[in-house]
Amino acid sequence: MLKFDLYRKLPQDLIEPSKSGALISFTSLILMFILFITEFQEYLTQQVQTEMYIDQNKDDTLLVNMDISFPKMPCDFISIDQQDVIGTHQQNVQGELYKKRILNGKVIESYLSTNESLNLERAQQAYEQKEGCDLSGYIIISRVPGNFHISAHPYGGQVNIVLPFVGLSTIDLSHQIRHLSFGNQNDIQKIREKFKQGLLNPLDGISRIKTQELQNVGVTHQYYISIVPTIYVDIDNKEYFVNQFTANTNEAQTTQMPAIYFRYDISPVTVQFTKYYETFNHFIVQLCAILGGVFTIAGIIDSIFYALQKTKVVLDQ
Repeated sequence: MLKFDLYRKLPQDLIEPSKSGALISFTSLILMFILFITEFQEYLTQQVQTEMYIDQNKDDTLLVNMDISFPKMPCDFISIDQQDVIGTHQQNVQGELYKKRILNGKVIESYLSTNESLNLERAQQAYEQKEGCDLSGYIIISRVPGNFHISAHPYGGQVNIVLPFVGLSTIDLSHQIRHLSFGNQNDIQKIREKFKQGLLNPLDGISRIKTQELQNVGVTHQYYISIVPTIYVDIDNKEYFVNQFTANTNEAQTTQMPAIYFRYDISPVTVQFTKYYETFNHFIVQLCAILGGVFTIAGIIDSIFYALQKTKVVLDQ
């Protein structure tokens, strides 16, 4: 039985302490303690696992949340239209959008945008008073590549009637994007509170203001958006289905009706972020690796120092 003992002991009179060994041992204990605290904190911290797989979402619509300010465009002439690759062209797309008429920085009226007929007299008065407009809410678009754009396309004839009366030759779509995202707004808000990963609203805060020199020059703005379906799974295993996106932008002068185009395509790959805690078994394995690794390396270093000391003693003799 004794021959199977892997931890054989040396007699006390064969053990020789050294200053270098004491220093290495003390340093090793401190290092073990620091690494233990670090690993224990890691064990108590929520981790995030990232996965990628083919998108299997069968929804045929996509929710677009927006809050966009137009300081030089009256609400009456603002319309949101959609076009997609399968040939659908819809004016004043469905959803729930609120228009706020802004005069001298104050809201003078707020109403739900519908397909109501244009009030030409009010629209002309709004232009004369230099009203702006805040557009907020959500729209529902087809879940296929395409674009949705903000302009006055349904009211082209009326715009051409009003503009000469206010000394303009084209509309001014200067704007600030306060918020733009894709997916359920409540889910996005919860994800912001629980996760740090992802680009859910990279266009927030973007501002495009036309200069005075271009007052009577049409300027079209284009945003190129790549949407990535994303699933977030919190620590309670609850899933949130939203969309990340990246965006590039440019602008160009035009002789046609200016517009703000949001051209989007949808990635065939879904990204999933899952929160989890490290298992206790994994923690024990890591702890053993730390203690064993430090102990082994310290032993090697001590052996080297001990050998050097012995060699020095021999040479001195």
